[in-house]
Amino acid sequence: MSTLPFLAVAADTDEATHLVVTSPALRSSRPDRLPLATLCGRRVGQEDPTPIGEVECVRCVLRAPKFMGLPAYEVTL
Repeated sequence: MSTLPFLAVAADTDEATHLVVTSPALRSSRPDRLPLATLCGRRVGQEDPTPIGEVECVRCVLRAPKFMGLPAYEVTL
């Protein structure tokens, strides 16, 4: 079973729910805190319990598949 690296969040600047990507490969993404910006570029407020399939920001939703299409990096030990 795979898990998607997305979380639903509230933004500081509006009432809609947005998506962020949580990945240690991305700048400003750490395991102990949320990324600084949503997929649409808004500043992150706090995590939201909304399922990722029900976020309200259309721009975030449209950018999610584009993010998933980026080349992946594999770490081999």
